[in-house]
Amino acid sequence: MDDIRNLQQKKILILPMLTAFVTIFLLAISGSMLTTSSESDISPLEKGWSISRDNSVMKNVVLSEYHIGRSKRGDVITISNKIKVGSDCNTLMFKSELSAIEVLIDNELMYSFGQDFFEKRMFIPKLFNFVTLNLSPGVHDVTIKYTIGDDFAIRQLSPVFYGQKRDLIRAFFSFNRTTIFIGGFLIIYSCLLFSLWIYLLLTHKSALQVYISADFAMLLGCYIYSSNDILCILGGLHQEFFSMMEYISFYLFPLAFSMLFYSLHSDVEEKKQKIIIVLNIVFPIIILLLHFSGVVHLYFFKDFVGTVDVVEILILLPILIKCLKKQSDSQEDVDYIVGVDAEIYLMIGFTILVASALIEIFLSVIWGTNEDFTHVTLFTSINLFEIGMLFFMVCHFIYYFINSINHMSAQRMKAQLEGLAYTDALTGLMNRAACSQEFANLQGDYAIVSLDLDNLKSVNDTFGHAVGDDMIKAFAKAFDNSFSDAELRARTGGDEFIALFKNKKADAIEMCIKKFMDEMNHFNEGDSKFKLSASVGYAFSNEVESRKYADVFYLADQRMYRMKEAHHG
Repeated sequence: MDDIRNLQQKKILILPMLTAFVTIFLLAISGSMLTTSSESDISPLEKGWSISRDNSVMKNVVLSEYHIGRSKRGDVITISNKIKVGSDCNTLMFKSELSAIEVLIDNELMYSFGQDFFEKRMFIPKLFNFVTLNLSPGVHDVTIKYTIGDDFAIRQLSPVFYGQKRDLIRAFFSFNRTTIFIGGFLIIYSCLLFSLWIYLLLTHKSALQVYISADFAMLLGCYIYSSNDILCILGGLHQEFFSMMEYISFYLFPLAFSMLFYSLHSDVEEKKQKIIIVLNIVFPIIILLLHFSGVVHLYFFKDFVGTVDVVEILILLPILIKCLKKQSDSQEDVDYIVGVDAEIYLMIGFTILVASALIEIFLSVIWGTNEDFTHVTLFTSINLFEIGMLFFMVCHFIYYFINSINHMSAQRMKAQLEGLAYTDALTGLMNRAACSQEFANLQGDYAIVSLDLDNLKSVNDTFGHAVGDDMIKAFAKAFDNSFSDAELRARTGGDEFIALFKNKKADAIEMCIKKFMDEMNHFNEGDSKFKLSASVGYAFSNEVESRKYADVFYLADQRMYRMKEAHHG
């Protein structure tokens, strides 16, 4: 027990140590010391804009302070400014989203994008527009015309930059290096989990939880890269796909999270969890059907899905707390503790994710978002929601790691205890004490098989207890060989035996019983003072409303006694 307490104390230190390391690393890569100022190479065109909309003109506007407000499909917003073209800088760069774009230099059209999408009423993808200016040095008029692609499509115009294309791209990636690290970490972590999943499949071990975790990590990584324009600036001919990825990955968050939660705790509030999962499958399908049929485009549902996320979090949080309490209560009478500390880490990760998302939403409402990657600050592009995602996956990794350690420790300790106190001396099977230990932590779907050796009393009375012991050992050998797929095989009394199956169907149990009968018939063909026969009955946990072992065993025992009465009838 002292070793267990020491192990528990060491495991408590894992999260603080990892948290400190990740925090210091993020602050280091986000700090301004690693940011090279691009002011000499890049010019942000922030001030002095003239903005024309609905026959009204605003002069000398700061672009970041201009709010579009309510917009309709077909609204045209035209912004104009003067630009001083030198010999070194020749590229305009700005982001457009859900809008068709035209760029005019000195009233001459030099660049356009999205008109074909707009005319066909299609989803206009997000794009970083790079406009090469082959102009003579001097002052030129630059005009950018935005044609809004859908109602309420955009709320604010993105900043416009001027410089060499390579300098613009380099500054963008420098500004977003924290985002690139977090997204890359999640994608690499996902790939490692997929590799582990394949290995577990090949070794015929349970792998569903690992697969769902890998999907969730990949979804988070793809969302981070697409929502922060990392894929957009690299997209090339795949702009529509990468633009849709931002919305699709966001809309799949509720499904991925609810599936991950269900894979961890399918035994608590199972009906409620299944309803949530079904709804989370139906919503994205409906949204995609509406999008591809041209009724409503993807972006329209983002606020709705965000609300669904919050509601599901409020539903799942009490379930997680209930899981912690249930697991703690079920282990009060057990000599060793497993799992509770791992669950606490999952709870911490869940809380960090929710808190960071809410704080980021609040901060974005108060201060907006900073897209000016030429403005060097202490911490350039830290997004609390992304950091929350990172810490949630770190806590999930700790959960899985500690759960594995707990499982191996429990198996080792269980084996030691079974060797000392849980083995039936006559048969080598588990005894009644081992059954009590196993059933104390029994969860999920399972089946109990109750067996009774026939005619033991008659053999004892006729040939003596030595022959009776031989009969028990022969019966136990046949039982052990036939029920090898059972998680537990035990002798619970003089002529009473029991087998425990987890997540098995009736066909598998019937096959074991048939094999057992064949083993006894084969034994009976030999020359022995006694013949083997047995009465058998089994029951599944889902046949009993309480799902408790005692009630399931009672049902199996009743069915066994009906068979025994038939044998003696």
